[in-house]
Amino acid sequence: MLRAALPALDLSAVLQFAFALLVTLCGTLFLVKRAASRYFVVDASFEAGSSEYEPRHGMSIGGGRGGGGAAATGGGCATCGKPGSKRCSRCRKVQYCSVACQAKHWEADHKFECKQLKLSEPDKVDIISPRNSSCRRRKSSGFNSISLVPARGTCKILQEPKKILFPYNEFVKLFNWDNPGFPPCGLVNCGNSCFANVVLQCLACTRPLVAYLLERDHIRECVRKQSEWCFLCELEVHIKRTSESRHPFSPINILSRLPNIGGNLGYGRQEDAHEFMRFAIDTMQSICLDEFGGEKVLDPSTQETTLIQYIFGGHLQSQVTCTKCNTISNRYENMMDLTVEIHGDAESLEECLDQFTMKEWLDGENKYKCDGCNDYVKAWKRLTVHQAPNILTIALKRFQSGRFGKLNKRVTFPENLNLTPYMSGSSDGTDLYTLYAVVVHVDMLNASFFGHYICYTKDYQGRWYRIDDCKVTFPAIFYFMRIVIWPY
Repeated sequence: MLRAALPALDLSAVLQFAFALLVTLCGTLFLVKRAASRYFVVDASFEAGSSEYEPRHGMSIGGGRGGGGAAATGGGCATCGKPGSKRCSRCRKVQYCSVACQAKHWEADHKFECKQLKLSEPDKVDIISPRNSSCRRRKSSGFNSISLVPARGTCKILQEPKKILFPYNEFVKLFNWDNPGFPPCGLVNCGNSCFANVVLQCLACTRPLVAYLLERDHIRECVRKQSEWCFLCELEVHIKRTSESRHPFSPINILSRLPNIGGNLGYGRQEDAHEFMRFAIDTMQSICLDEFGGEKVLDPSTQETTLIQYIFGGHLQSQVTCTKCNTISNRYENMMDLTVEIHGDAESLEECLDQFTMKEWLDGENKYKCDGCNDYVKAWKRLTVHQAPNILTIALKRFQSGRFGKLNKRVTFPENLNLTPYMSGSSDGTDLYTLYAVVVHVDMLNASFFGHYICYTKDYQGRWYRIDDCKVTFPAIFYFMRIVIWPY
């Protein structure tokens, strides 16, 4: 019986093939590493352990009038004359040595000079600045906030609520909760669940929400728990476990109910963290309304007196001015987050907000129907924040067409943000925010449809943590660029 002879192996050819394969793999890894390295930028000014954590309205950063003097353009602090380490993010012509000096100078006179300095630049587009009033409510009927729930419509005037669902003075107590807090606890990735893990970490360090769930015991008062699953009840259990646990645990009780939070969310799929947070806050708002009969039986103004609205809700103002009869029309829209786009050469959050509030001409096929002169006319429109938030959440839109759909561009952001230049009304100087959480989308090759989410959170003592699912570290240097959600 004949048997076919096997061909002899050429050892030299095999070695050459293996070497070529190794070189190819090394080259591929180098290219991937080089591409990925572009996605991270070390922000040396973003220091860990900042001790200047003071919330506005309880998170306010600085206050009081102080001697500011004229705007300085040299290298010294405009307030005290010491060497300056940061510039005014608005006009970029004045330097400061600290946040306190910046706040004093702003209150003294720079808030008036800043606009003139900015408008004096020939390459800048004029931004309309006349403001009416901020309509800030600080009583129990008031509300200040902004975050992530879809808008519930527009109205021409802001009306007083017929009923107060949650006393504002009680919210103030929760906002100024003096509990020392707890360090973050890692969460197990249950299969593409990093998008939910980072949002849960951010919610777990949102002071008034945590204070309410730990102090007021929502589960005991919940009207939903007898008949259906309640996200707030589950979040209370989650936060209590976070505060007590020293080891990572699985948030499966929340992940398994994703369709109850957002209709198009699915367990085990890659989802968008911003979208999940919008659904989560919208769900919490609906739960608060259900305690009083639901959205259908409550007028829109009353719906804005819930705890969730106090924490996250706010108002945008859309102002349209007719160029023919000078009639001004204002419309107000309830919002739960601020989503800004990255246009042109914008390289900082402040520049993105400048673009967000920049006037837009309505002309040509987009002419405005003016109620004053009853005609289709050329007009300008400007969108501003009318009612500033208590907790401000900003999302940078990094989606673009082509190249996998992600805009990988360096956009800097301050640890302390002054929202006053983007307000529609006069400010009392308290529209200052301190950053306490950042969600970062880490991608490869500019892909927006897949990647991994991590986050950075700051505890109540001012210590920063880097959280990557189960892994919680205490970093000294932060690497940022892929910013998707930004709660203040």
